[in-house]
Amino acid sequence: MGSSGVRAPRLYATRGHLACALGLMAVLVLGGGLWPLSPQSPVGLWFAASGLLAALAVGVQVLPARRWTMPGALAVALAGAGVLLASCRTAEGLVVLSIGVMTAAQYAAYAFRARVAAPLVAGAIVAVTAGMVLAPVPFHALTWLVVVIMTVASTSLLGHVTHWLRRHATTDDLTGALNRAAVLERLEGRVRDARRTRAPLAVVSADVDDFKAVNDTRGHLAGDDVLVALVASWRGPAAGRAVVGRVGGDEFVVVLPGHDAAAAQRWVAAARTRCPTPWSAGIAAARPGDTARDLLARADVALYEAKRDRRRPGPGPRGDRPPGAHPDPLPHQGR
Repeated sequence: MGSSGVRAPRLYATRGHLACALGLMAVLVLGGGLWPLSPQSPVGLWFAASGLLAALAVGVQVLPARRWTMPGALAVALAGAGVLLASCRTAEGLVVLSIGVMTAAQYAAYAFRARVAAPLVAGAIVAVTAGMVLAPVPFHALTWLVVVIMTVASTSLLGHVTHWLRRHATTDDLTGALNRAAVLERLEGRVRDARRTRAPLAVVSADVDDFKAVNDTRGHLAGDDVLVALVASWRGPAAGRAVVGRVGGDEFVVVLPGHDAAAAQRWVAAARTRCPTPWSAGIAAARPGDTARDLLARADVALYEAKRDRRRPGPGPRGDRPPGAHPDPLPHQGR
């Protein structure tokens, strides 16, 4: 598989990114309290909102890493922005704060997957709407309409482009499996989750048996078909929560959350029945203190041992196979 110690790049926004954004918002709100647009502005509320945003910026850094930490912090910030909107005494303040809320919604569209970003964008629209309605200063309905339309349009476009680019940056074009960087990042996340929850985790290192023979005798297109069919069998409904990544030509990593060694062996046995392509597998189950590199290294060693056992003469279907023989991994369609 090659070196497994290369750290995968961060493919989504980190807690540090959000902390910086919340910190910047805290400074801007503090400025609004120090230099209010209206003498009647409740500056105490602005100072309190600035403190809340600063606390959120620190909180996302020090709180335990959970799936809800970053979205929850942004949701609280949006609620605070809605309260500030309701306190505005000038139309300028309504517009400026509405732009800030729209920017926060755009961050959500960039930083999170669609199922997480959509409620946050909806929350931003609710905050703007409620703030403008409750604010003592009159506002034109067109102002609200422009803000809402721009929020929906910009977040939809940004989310679509960002996730399209992210998908193509993380997915193998041929098989649809995750590419090397993405599966390493996903594995690191699963290792952290398993360490925190003490849930079992297993990794399967796999490659196709005698794949070179397929390419040499039937051509590279047939080899591509073998890989596509194999990955499809691993990623189907029967595969459960398996995360499949392609790390080399015919080399794959399958991450199995919630599986110990025995469950991973059952997964491999079941997966073999779903595709006629012969493949070898090495299994490693997570131990306390394991890193992603440790799991991959043990899975690689187990894979090499499985391949040596397959080539060793002996009784059974593999040992009885004549030297050099290779079963046709695909039906002879059209031949």
